[in-house]
Amino acid sequence: MAETPLRRVLSDFARIEGVKGIAVVSKDGFVIDAVVPVGGIDLEALAAMVMTVYGASERLGEELKLGKNELLTGEYETGILLVYDIGDAVVTVVAEKTAILGRIRYELKRQAPRIKAAL
Repeated sequence: MAETPLRRVLSDFARIEGVKGIAVVSKDGFVIDAVVPVGGIDLEALAAMVMTVYGASERLGEELKLGKNELLTGEYETGILLVYDIGDAVVTVVAEKTAILGRIRYELKRQAPRIKAAL
């Protein structure tokens, strides 16, 4: 099976130090594609929960007149979750707590047009 352009971009991103996985999730809660360790992340659960949190965050932004979501960041005891809006989908990155957050944020913004174009 040939590697798709989207899989190539995601695979490149997954090589960033500290990144445990990356997924593109449709706004209706389905995984479009992902690069994660085998058995490491339940992608269906990730997609459903990410879109639930994303929707709540959208409503909060509207209520507070902050505008649309661009990037959500959740920092947990043992890891980091980033969710970046690319229009019809979101890019979700799961990273280790020790990852360099600024680098991942930079790469998300830089690679977003490539990911969107590959959809």
